[in-house]
Amino acid sequence: MQTGKIKRKLPIILIGKKFWKACINWEAFVEYGMISESDASQLHFVDTAEEAFECLTKGILDVEAQEALCPSSPKASKRSLQENRTGA
Repeated sequence: MQTGKIKRKLPIILIGKKFWKACINWEAFVEYGMISESDASQLHFVDTAEEAFECLTKGILDVEAQEALCPSSPKASKRSLQENRTGA
């Protein structure tokens, strides 16, 4: 996220909606520049493992679909180089 070490916009899953929303004022973090709006949009609050799995799966599929549409993404560029080397 903020450090830029993870290049993909993967969902960040926080289990325990009530706890995380009461514990940290996420909107204030954005307002004061502690995190970006983009980073905040990656946060997903869930209560169960099933919700977490669904959210994570959907998020990964969304990222992969976006990368397929945007060939300039780091992952797509790497995939293209590998395909060129192997002739795939």
